[in-house]
Amino acid sequence: TYFHLPSLDKGDQRNVNATATRRTLSGGPPTKYPTMTTLGDYGEIFMGNPKNLKRAGYDDKGGNIAYDPEFECTGGSSNPNDKQCPFETKESDVMGLATTGWDGRLLHLNMPSFRDPLCPRTLKYLFTKAKRPNDIRVRVLQQNMGDDVDCLETYCDMMAQLREETGGGDTSKGGPAGEDCPHRDQIFVHAINAKDAAGPTYARGLIGQDMHAAYVKNEISPQDFCMSTDSHMDFEPQWDEKMVNMWDQTKNEYAVLSTYVASIEQLGVNLNGVHEVPHLCMVTFTSQVRTTATKCARNLAKPKLTNAVWGAGLSFSKCHAELKVPVDPHTPGIFDGEEFNRAARFFTYGYDVYTPNRVYVLHDYHGSQHNPKTTSWGNGKFGQEDIQNSYYRLNTMLDIPGGELDEQKALLLKRSRYGLGDRRTLDQLIEFSGVDLRHKRATIDGKNRCGNLQWVPFIEHPKGVNFIPTFDDTTEEPLDLPYDKSSVWYDPHIDGAGAGMISREIIEEEEDPKAKELQHAEVKAAHAAFEEEAKQLAGNSHHADEHKRLAAALEEEGAESERGHKEVVSSAAAAALKAEETGKEGVVVFPPLLRGSPQSALTKGKLFLSQKKHGIEHLPIQVKIAVILMIFGLCAAVITSGSGRRRRKKSSKKR
Repeated sequence: TYFHLPSLDKGDQRNVNATATRRTLSGGPPTKYPTMTTLGDYGEIFMGNPKNLKRAGYDDKGGNIAYDPEFECTGGSSNPNDKQCPFETKESDVMGLATTGWDGRLLHLNMPSFRDPLCPRTLKYLFTKAKRPNDIRVRVLQQNMGDDVDCLETYCDMMAQLREETGGGDTSKGGPAGEDCPHRDQIFVHAINAKDAAGPTYARGLIGQDMHAAYVKNEISPQDFCMSTDSHMDFEPQWDEKMVNMWDQTKNEYAVLSTYVASIEQLGVNLNGVHEVPHLCMVTFTSQVRTTATKCARNLAKPKLTNAVWGAGLSFSKCHAELKVPVDPHTPGIFDGEEFNRAARFFTYGYDVYTPNRVYVLHDYHGSQHNPKTTSWGNGKFGQEDIQNSYYRLNTMLDIPGGELDEQKALLLKRSRYGLGDRRTLDQLIEFSGVDLRHKRATIDGKNRCGNLQWVPFIEHPKGVNFIPTFDDTTEEPLDLPYDKSSVWYDPHIDGAGAGMISREIIEEEEDPKAKELQHAEVKAAHAAFEEEAKQLAGNSHHADEHKRLAAALEEEGAESERGHKEVVSSAAAAALKAEETGKEGVVVFPPLLRGSPQSALTKGKLFLSQKKHGIEHLPIQVKIAVILMIFGLCAAVITSGSGRRRRKKSSKKR
């Protein structure tokens, strides 16, 4: 979880021309905050350090540039033939419904909760502040133990108390008098023991499986709306309809609204008088690709296209996006890396991430981050080896050094259920996002991609936007073969002949053997180096130190690239360290074809226990050293004892 505190720096002060009133949580006198003007008719984007603007070819405007929505279609070209815009919702997409609004649609809200006492309050707020509470369905992945607060039952108690206070009525008043628990039948709780938790990706992955099961039973339509968020949130009045209307503003059937949402302190506040919103567009490399801090945007006329950077705190889209790109549950212990992995999968499936231009969903950062229970998920059933395997899996997916060297196995993963899409390529992602995945660098050219961006065209799937690909339940390999000609996976040698007639092997082009050998040696050396780094990150304090250094750098006063925002160290480091301290049962996290495990060890998004994780190789490094020294000592004693007996026997014979 990340914490952002927008503030005014010297560059912002140049734009001050009025004051705005902001209320306080304590209910005391309001605080006066400056109100700023913005550049352009459609809002402005904060680019950060003026050097970033210069590198990107912009004039310095105090670190800001004007937002140009038309650039998303034209790329700045005045030639009408160059104009290519995202796919607007068509009559053929909506299955008989209207192309805008959400009449006839449901809104499905997904919410993992780890021992969170704020979960019931979140349910209360989302229903009582919704315009259409009867059309909302909530799925909670509750990870509790002992006397932890039960999300659903406590929500019902809260609604009963609200009815008592108001006399009852509609949902905003706790429901009609005499009603047991309003909307109880719209809340689905998937409960597991907190001891079985394996991190945020595992929790979201289980919700994804529940959603797929509901889709199979026709309880979810691809044309419904889906939203993922956390279990400690608050909402603006009529947030549900406002989110739908904001999504409609993108004019893109493949749009995903996502950001790190503002703090609940900003509930009902027009921040700085210019509707300032967090804007995700930058990453750094820790153990994985990690979204770092935020920029901001002001007075945006519509949601802004981002460089594919996605945040788990808020994701809002049509449900075909959630059904096509479910969270990968085969990555226990992962915090850093979750978001960009899914961002890459969204992008390659044809989806586009947008920064919301208004704040309707807010996060209780203080209440969630200061509760030691809610950050203790690192004590779940995963250990060092599992974290290393998670790094390996994520690295393989995105061509980051440290992944699978065998191209065939890497392709199996990329084409699997939790792999990449087939509408855009990984090369297109690297160019569009600006993130140099193959060399673990935050940018490919020293420029950030926070400003105006041009949409990346692709060919829609011939079966339409509502088509949800199918995969084998055992191997997780695709079943919709052969690939059509519009697929980036299409191979005329295989798919042109028909599915199953020719083995899907990599057909390599002729290449200079010496150059190929040199390239292979370089790649192998890079992978070896990052494998060692992964072991260090998963097995000792290096992970924690890395996060501390990053947080210190971001919080350092006058840090030009991220000024005006602060950040709290994530719980990933603590999770990795806690996982090291206790020996745990093994967990198989890869499909059999990718890990070489027996066919009986199937992975369907759940964690399957292995009986193989017993032995010195699975002990913490300190214990390993102690055991090895003890074994050497015993061996030396045995050898010394044996040689002594032989000397005594020889001496006896001489006498």
